[in-house]
Amino acid sequence: MYAEKFELLEARIRETALLVSRLREEKRQLERYVEERSEQLDKYQNHLADVKTNKEWDALQKEMDAVKAEIREAEDRLLEIEVGLEELLDVSQTQSEELTDYRSKTEAEINDLKEKLGSVDSKMAKIRSERDALSVQIEERLKRIYNRVKQGKQGTAVVPVVRDACGGCFNRIPPQTVSEIRRAERPITCENCGRILIWFEDSST
Repeated sequence: MYAEKFELLEARIRETALLVSRLREEKRQLERYVEERSEQLDKYQNHLADVKTNKEWDALQKEMDAVKAEIREAEDRLLEIEVGLEELLDVSQTQSEELTDYRSKTEAEINDLKEKLGSVDSKMAKIRSERDALSVQIEERLKRIYNRVKQGKQGTAVVPVVRDACGGCFNRIPPQTVSEIRRAERPITCENCGRILIWFEDSST
């Protein structure tokens, strides 16, 4: 999710930057073109003094008018480019700020998740430590029963009695067996699924 959003924002920034680059290159080319045509117009202007006939004068004026039209057209396009660049730079700024804000937000969320995971790891380590401390007090015979059932039941070896039924497979348990489970004098397993059954105070609800 985060990676996809980053890629989308970065793709938009790259696209805008490419458009800016293209417009700037077109602007440079047009500016050179205007400069060249202006120089040509100056030459025509200087040449007017040497014209001796009306025909030559008219022809030169025609050339000058054509160059002036080319310059006006190029300058109009330059104006359009300036406006476009200004708009694109505003867009680029907004996109960069959006990416920065999203990166900050994402980093904050990731740091929060890391803290929560660290807290969970700490709690799990404490639980494992307590389990290991209690494990030495359990008979080896009971440990073997537990490990055997755990391997066969996808890690869920012990389940509570729920309304006189196995909390794992929900098979009904005879009243006499329920009484034995409540006394907890020996390990009792479900006749149907084999899980170890235990009693909680609220097992009857």
